[in-house]
Amino acid sequence: MKNSSFFDVIIVGAGASGLMCAVQSARRGKKVLLLEKEQQVGRKISVSGNGRCNLTNARVSAADYYGTPQLAQAVLNQFSFQDCLSFFHDLGVLTHEEGLGRIFPLTGKSSAVVEALRLACLENKVDIRLGSEVKKIEKKNNFKIILTDGTVYMAKYVVLACGSKAYPQVGGTESGYLLAKSLGHHITALTASLAALNVKEKAVSRLQGIRAQVQVILNNGSEKEVSGEGEVLFTHYGLSGPAVLSISSAIGKELLKGPVNVSVNFFPQIKDMTTFIKQRISTMPERKAKDFFAGMLHENITNLLIDFCGIKKNILVKDWTENLIKNVSKTLCAWPFTVLSLRPWTEAMVTAGGVNCAEINYNTLESLRCPGLYIVGELLNVDGRSGGFNLHFAWGCGYVAAKAMPEE
Repeated sequence: MKNSSFFDVIIVGAGASGLMCAVQSARRGKKVLLLEKEQQVGRKISVSGNGRCNLTNARVSAADYYGTPQLAQAVLNQFSFQDCLSFFHDLGVLTHEEGLGRIFPLTGKSSAVVEALRLACLENKVDIRLGSEVKKIEKKNNFKIILTDGTVYMAKYVVLACGSKAYPQVGGTESGYLLAKSLGHHITALTASLAALNVKEKAVSRLQGIRAQVQVILNNGSEKEVSGEGEVLFTHYGLSGPAVLSISSAIGKELLKGPVNVSVNFFPQIKDMTTFIKQRISTMPERKAKDFFAGMLHENITNLLIDFCGIKKNILVKDWTENLIKNVSKTLCAWPFTVLSLRPWTEAMVTAGGVNCAEINYNTLESLRCPGLYIVGELLNVDGRSGGFNLHFAWGCGYVAAKAMPEE
């Protein structure tokens, strides 16, 4: 009989990947220990989606991921949107779909998801130990896990589900990367993702608090356009909102080279803005600029546009020159901003970069450098767009790793 400190599986981190892996491993008959350095499970889940937990997306695909999308595809092949929905429905979590395929718990609270996972762990006899921080992991025949308080556990398999350094106020640290490195892995450059943008243009503060449905485009000279559509929130420091967060990972990588240019298209649904403006002028020729844009733009955006394009406030729109019409049209479809930096780690929801996925078996998430070690979730060099994609990947990783471990 095994002693009380020996487990089939020890999972380090009780976040999304860790909780899923614990439930699935226990269901497969394994003796599971789940170690969490915080005093509660799922802290980051609790704050996700502004406390509502956007737990997956009906349109999830590998195209929604940066870093190593091929690994994301391998996970999606084994854990689809429907698999995710069925899993949570079986746990008793009712869900509903909102815009852009985003799935939320029907209660509107992330606690519904966290509590369902916690109860599933308890019902499947997962041993959860809170306030347990792992200091060191050694591997001989089995794994030896040493906590900061000196406690020692042994296991056949170890799963690193420590999460990333994002959101340190809810437990984000670099500890998982350090543990992975100690077991032979390399870490790619870490940058913030799902983070707002600090921009050079001070005039953006005139738009503070305004929200608009737009397209944000990263102008980095690449053949493949990187853009995000949805809501943008203008702030005193720059740009935020889902349309920005979705491409912040790519922007973060470009920022390693220096300032980055982005543009905001206020009317992505209009394919020929110059023609549209001319037609609008023909229907309201006697209006001045401010009234001309009424019903089209927020008043503060109109005022900034007038200043930005040098429009004379008292001139009638029928007297606008061809060059002015073209300038206005171009600005509305590609308003330029210079990104100086991403917002700090305390405001970043996800980390781009992580464990080099070339050192991971895509189909099992087992380490190619340390057999019996599985690395999952945000620790890997995979990050998704805003909209439930990162949580789906985390659930999927936990599922894949548990499924891959040999049956007892």
